[in-house]
Formats: sequence, structure tokens, C-alpha cells
Amino acid sequence: MNEYSSVAARRSVAVDAALHPALQRFIEGRLRDRSDSEDIVQETFLRLYDYSRTRTVADVGAFCFAVARNLIRDHVRRRRAAPLTEEPTEAIACPAPRADEILGYRERVDVLRQALRAMPPLRREVFLRRRLDEQDAATVAEALGIGRSAVEKHVTRAVADLRRALEKRGLALEGGR
Repeated sequence: MNEYSSVAARRSVAVDAALHPALQRFIEGRLRDRSDSEDIVQETFLRLYDYSRTRTVADVGAFCFAVARNLIRDHVRRRRAAPLTEEPTEAIACPAPRADEILGYRERVDVLRQALRAMPPLRREVFLRRRLDEQDAATVAEALGIGRSAVEKHVTRAVADLRRALEKRGLALEGGR
């Protein structure tokens, strides 16, 4: 590197240092995004450097602002044309079950309803009071005139009946209760 290119390089760095904040404000004012504006500033100085290696730049400021304007246009154009690549978040996703899930639930309910109808009346009554009405075993036993152990046996057998009915149809009991 000769003495002239060394002076030119130092002068270029001084111009870049003075030009950088003004260019940054110019780009941020157009984009309203600091990270994108920093990228465009860097790209502007890179293009200035590449251009100045082969040609003389009479007005570095004007050159940089013209390049920055073009880069801003390109950036905005690319952003508009680019499809959204973000995955939908849980906040955006619909909380309602899908149609196939609803059909599966309905099929299970129908199978369970048929299995409940097929149970002996006392077993069905004990099961519904314990599991649906959430009555404790002592209350159910007293209301139906049976022992607490009989209540638990009826519930266990009712659950087994319901599981078998679902398994016959190739379905699973969700929740495991």
C-alpha cells in the first residue's frame, strides 16, 4: 500500500464514521426497524467499498444515500412479496376441536350410551351416581341400600363393561378413568 492509498483509506474511514449516523437515521426513518436498518447501512458501505475499488466516487454522501434508497426499496419489495413463514402460535390457533376429533368423540359417546343401556340397572345407577354425580361411596351405598364394597365392585365392573364395548369397536377410552 503506497502513501496515497493509505491517506485515502484513512480519509474514507473518517468519511464513513461521519456519514454512518446520518445514514442510520435516514434508513431507520424509512423502515422503522433498527435491525434491518443496520443491515442496510452495512450493505451500503460494502457497496461503496466495492465501487470505490475500481472507480472514483466524487460525492461519497450522495452515493451512499442513493444506494441506501435503492436498498430500502428492494427490502420493502422483498418483504411484501415474501410469504409469511412464521408458524401459527397457540394464541392464533383455533381452540375448538377438529371435525375428525368431534366425530371420534360422538362415536365414543354412542358406544358408551349403548353399553350403559345394556348394563344391569343397579350397576348403571351406582356408576352414574359415583362417576357422573360424583357422590361418595357411603352416600351411594346408603341411598341404594347396599354396602360400600358393593358400590366399588359395581363401579369397577361398569368401567370394565365400558372399556370392553369401546375395544369391540376399536376405540379407546380417553382419560383412563
